[in-house]
Amino acid sequence: MVLIRVPLSVSLLWYPVKSSTVEQSGSIGISMTLEPSLIAEAKRGEGTLLNGIPLMEMPNIKFLQEKLGKVKIEAYSRVPLGYGYGLSGALSVAYAIAASELLGIDEERALVAAHESEIISGNGFGDVISQISGGIVCRKKPGAPGYGEVVRLHDYSSVIYSKILEKLPTSTIISGLDWVKDVVVNSCNLPLQDLFSIARKFTEDLGFISPYPLSYRKKGIIVKIGDPKEGVWTLHTISKFGASVI
Repeated sequence: MVLIRVPLSVSLLWYPVKSSTVEQSGSIGISMTLEPSLIAEAKRGEGTLLNGIPLMEMPNIKFLQEKLGKVKIEAYSRVPLGYGYGLSGALSVAYAIAASELLGIDEERALVAAHESEIISGNGFGDVISQISGGIVCRKKPGAPGYGEVVRLHDYSSVIYSKILEKLPTSTIISGLDWVKDVVVNSCNLPLQDLFSIARKFTEDLGFISPYPLSYRKKGIIVKIGDPKEGVWTLHTISKFGASVI
């Protein structure tokens, strides 16, 4: 049995890039990896469960089963799947690490497969490489681990809050807003509060509006800096570490 932790991944900016190969496709952008992490217990066997509920017909997991072999994953998360927390990517990363640990698959090869599974299934275009990095991640070049280029920003002091609104498919937020490409390159060293301001403009241009100050809406959640004072919110901290075996 292997115990694995994978941080959440919430993007601030993203620009999807389709290349000639899946390994080189993905997105440029800036993401926060957040606690509380997904925790996965992996063993030899078959099947994937999240908070005790079997996940049936997840295309990313089916891809990994065929590519890497079968392992059993029992994962636990304090946030739900399908709202914008990067949980699909976290499950793919956990599966890849489990296959490496239990089946002897080369870890880099397994993580490349995790990235491929997310691209092919249309889920996270930059979550895998962000989640193995930790911190605040600036993706300067798209692609899988070993192909993409990231800069890790070491800001661990900020407290982030999220509020769940509705479950939405990733396709609702796939965007090719051209101005984002230049902004990503020039924003990697900005303070997080400034990044939130840019993220707010970006997501509003996509039609996603947040009524709260110092916040933006990403897919089915509101993401905010500073105490919301009222309502039901989840508290997060920036993850100090990327995905790992515990």
